Amino acid sequence: WHSTFRVLAMPFYVIHHQVSIAILSGTMWVPFLRTLPVSLVLTTLATYILSYLITKSGSFRYFFGLPGPKEGSIFPGKVMKGFLPVTILACLYLCVVLLANLL
Repeated sequence: WHSTFRVLAMPFYVIHHQVSIAILSGTMWVPFLRTLPVSLVLTTLATYILSYLITKSGSFRYFFGLPGPKEGSIFPGKVMKGFLPVTILACLYLCVVLLANLL
């Protein structure tokens, strides 16, 4: 269990705030769901499930601070001398900024 929780810790830390905002913004409309114990349990379970899915996602887990699989991983790799993830994230950021300014 200890090794499993160690692997889940980094994705959990990275996504817990975004998950809590999404869940709390949806549950504020229902009186019994917006209480602290219920929202804490819902947020923890959802973040745990998403963290588990991230750890099982293959090469995608590299973006959450985890090493990719040993075989068949292109991240960071030798393509572009290891700058492929940075290039992908920069392109995604550029697309978001362009869409935000155009829409």
